[in-house]
Amino acid sequence: MKIKPIIEGPCVIVPQAPVMERLSDAGGTRLKVLLYILAKPDFDPEEAAETLNITVKSFNHSIDYWQKAGAISLEEGSVKEAKKTTQAKTQVKAAENVTVERPRAVARASQLPRYTSDEVAAYVEENNIGDLLAMCQQYMGKMFNIAEIETVVAMLDYLKLEPEYVLLLFAHCEKMNKKSLRYVEKLAIGLFDDGILGYEELDSHLAAIEAASQMDKPLRKLFGIGRRALLQKEKTAFENWVGRWNMPLEVIERAYQVTVENTGNASVAYCNAVLERWNAQGLRTVEDVERAMEEYRHDKAGARDKKGSFETDDFFEAALRRSYEDGEQ
Repeated sequence: MKIKPIIEGPCVIVPQAPVMERLSDAGGTRLKVLLYILAKPDFDPEEAAETLNITVKSFNHSIDYWQKAGAISLEEGSVKEAKKTTQAKTQVKAAENVTVERPRAVARASQLPRYTSDEVAAYVEENNIGDLLAMCQQYMGKMFNIAEIETVVAMLDYLKLEPEYVLLLFAHCEKMNKKSLRYVEKLAIGLFDDGILGYEELDSHLAAIEAASQMDKPLRKLFGIGRRALLQKEKTAFENWVGRWNMPLEVIERAYQVTVENTGNASVAYCNAVLERWNAQGLRTVEDVERAMEEYRHDKAGARDKKGSFETDDFFEAALRRSYEDGEQ
């Protein structure tokens, strides 16, 4: 069979020998990249990746692949060397010499980048993460498909998380009965964005979340929240009270009483301000709280007996209210 190409405008010249030699194992992504850079030699890597619906990482791998195949060449070293600078100029040679810019650092997103099956297999083999994957699968209670393995690879390769960190994430999700790789992915990205990158810091953070989950029902009932999703400020407050400040429920209930007495409503923000102050004072029991409040009332009465003295109670109430109002913003 013989065909005749329809030529109506500029053409793309493809180096025949190196392309035909690699055609059987090149794959669709690499062929798309080759055609794109030959058709648009003044490309922007991020724009190209978005157009081709691939990651910048895959785009770079494809350029490296075709360079090694002899279809293109980079005058200033290898692709890996070029990646070290965000705006390094290189020369791509195929039909002609063209100047391009190497990609900038990839911006973090709400979703991890995609990898080809070849990239996933290569990463697993090169980094020896078989045991890690086996343990993650055990926590999730299932065998991972290629897309799920891809998520783990992206957490290690793209977010640069340590294997121990990733394993702790999966252990946490198993405890919380969240056995979805998408949930793990969103959690990892959120933690990364919050700057929680160390193992010890993660362990403390997840322990607070798990402790708060144990108190979820009584706290919801106390504040009349019902079954709706918690606001982020409410989640953070509950995690602080139970997981970080180790406040018993009866102390939280006492702070709730103070909140309602002073504001007339069940304000989580005001209650958080009260508990934050009690935590700073080292109050951990209702007895500690009552004793401190009695001492406060005694000091307040004494201050009022002194002519021209500073009203410490006014200062306390004003500071507490400012803290409450800041929390409501």
